[in-house]
Amino acid sequence: MPYYPTNKINTIEYDSPSGKININKWVPPFKDVPDGYGFMGVVAEDVGTGKLQCAICGKWYEGLTTHIWLGHNIKTREYKEKFGLFRGTALRSMRIRKIQSKTMLGMRKKHAKHRHKFSKGDLNKGAANRKGLKKPLENKNRYGVCDLQVIDKIKILRDKLGKTPALTELIDEYGGGFAYAIHNTYGSYIKLLRNNGMEPVTSSHNPKYSKKYFIQMGVNAIMDGKELKGTHILSINEQRYVYKYFPSQTEWKKAVIKELIMNKDY
Repeated sequence: MPYYPTNKINTIEYDSPSGKININKWVPPFKDVPDGYGFMGVVAEDVGTGKLQCAICGKWYEGLTTHIWLGHNIKTREYKEKFGLFRGTALRSMRIRKIQSKTMLGMRKKHAKHRHKFSKGDLNKGAANRKGLKKPLENKNRYGVCDLQVIDKIKILRDKLGKTPALTELIDEYGGGFAYAIHNTYGSYIKLLRNNGMEPVTSSHNPKYSKKYFIQMGVNAIMDGKELKGTHILSINEQRYVYKYFPSQTEWKKAVIKELIMNKDY
């Protein structure tokens, strides 16, 4: 078993040499690999041997990079794109990565030519989102917001409450970021529920709340010289309901500014 000095091991039962795999910070449940092995957006690492499973043939290796090229004639980048992994996700066991890290550290100490210095603005310049590329499924697995995980969280809260949760109850349980992910991915929480066989509960929100209501509150705050920040000008109840009309407080602020620009009276 590889030793992880700083990371807590998260495991699930799996058909691997030791019967368990380390899922790191990924949040189950996961999507199965179609016509393959393991899960999309996950590198299956056996807890006992530290070996990684090839998602194509199901065999276990300490280094997948060489195997997938010689065994399946697929380049590392193509493999990662096909199975929803980040470009920077390691396809080598922890044992090999530690050996390589120790070797490179020694080389940097002994030879100046191996000491790469980053200039301002270089960090994350090659990140996928900065190149306009869609983030892989592994990104959603990290935050628990892939399709299976979203539905699973809703069902867990439904069982806890004894009814289909309202959007505000989801926010109370999982935070505003979770509500934003739903709105950004599915467009509508109600649509998501109905597409998965769940009937939305009848809303009991205060009828005074509306999209126009929150925009006007923001406009009034700016006119009074106040900072446009939800925690400063919205009550706790209003902070919950603003997500019913806007995917995030940032979008709410944009709508307020737009209203100010359009209305010449301000």
